[in-house]
Amino acid sequence: MKIAHLETFAKVAETGSFTRAAHDLFTTQPTVTNHIQLLEQELGYQLLIRQKNNVRLTEHGKNIYHKVEEIFRLIESIKNANAKNNTLSGILNIAASSVMGSNYLPHVLQKVFSDYPDVNIQLRFGNSHSIASWVDEGFVDMGFAPFSSGFPRLVFTPLLVEPCVLLTSRKRYDHYRKLLEEGTCTSGDFVIREKGTKLYEVSMSYLKKQPFYNENRPPHILYNIESIKNFIIEGAGIAILPRCCIEKCLQLDLVAVLPSSLPVGNITYCMIERQNENYNALFRRFRSMLLEEQEAPAKNTSAK
Repeated sequence: MKIAHLETFAKVAETGSFTRAAHDLFTTQPTVTNHIQLLEQELGYQLLIRQKNNVRLTEHGKNIYHKVEEIFRLIESIKNANAKNNTLSGILNIAASSVMGSNYLPHVLQKVFSDYPDVNIQLRFGNSHSIASWVDEGFVDMGFAPFSSGFPRLVFTPLLVEPCVLLTSRKRYDHYRKLLEEGTCTSGDFVIREKGTKLYEVSMSYLKKQPFYNENRPPHILYNIESIKNFIIEGAGIAILPRCCIEKCLQLDLVAVLPSSLPVGNITYCMIERQNENYNALFRRFRSMLLEEQEAPAKNTSAK
C-alpha cells in the first residue's frame, strides 16, 4: 500500500472532487483516478461514489478515511518530534482584497517573517468574488475579503468591521462641501470601485439615496483603491473609502472627511476558508496568529 495512494484518497474525500484533488496535489485527474482504483483493488471494496456534482464516501470509505487521518497525524508528529516553532516552513498561498492586503495582513505577515524565516508568502490581490472563487477552486489556501454570496462550500469568519467615510481632497474641501449642502452635487463627481466589490455596493447604496443621483451620469470607476486615493488627493472628486485606507492621508492633511446627513456604511472583512479544511502545521499557526490579532483590540479596550 503506497502513501501516495492514501494521500490522494484523503484529498478527494476532503475536497469532494477529483478535479480539486488533482489541483491541490499538483497532478492530473487521470492520476487521481488511477490512485483510487489501485487502492480500491488492493483493499477489495469501493471507497468512493461519484455523483453529478461531487464525490461521497461509502461506509467502507468513511472508516478508511478516519484511519488515514490517524496515519497522517502520526507521520506529522514524527516529522515534528524534535521540531521547534521557528522551524516551520512551507508556502502561505493566500489572497486578499486591497484593504486587507494593505492594512490588516501586513502586521501579521511581519510576525511570520520574523518568527518563521523559512516560510515563503505568496499573496495575490483581487476583489471579493474572485478571491472567494480562488479559495473555492483550491487556487489559494485562504482568502481575506468581504462576504461574497454563491459559495456554499466556503466559511466566512469576520475579522474586521471597518467604517467607510465620505472624503475629498483638502484643497477642494470647501468646493465639494458647498455642492453637497446646496444639492448641486452630481453622481459624476464621485469616484468608486468596480462591480464585484463590497465598496461598490456601499458607494452605490449611498448614491442612490441622494436627491442628486442620476443614473444617466454615472460615477467614475477605478479598479484600485490606491488610484482612487491619488485621484481624490489631486482634487478629482469625492470618494467613499474605508477609514483605515486613508488614515495617513488624513494625518498629512491631504484629504478631509465631508459631513453627511446619511450614514455611509460599514464593511465587514472576513477570513475565507473551505469547509473542514485539514490545514498543515504552518497554516494552523498562521490561522492562530490571525485570530490572536483579531482579539488584541478587544483586550486593549477592556484593559483601559
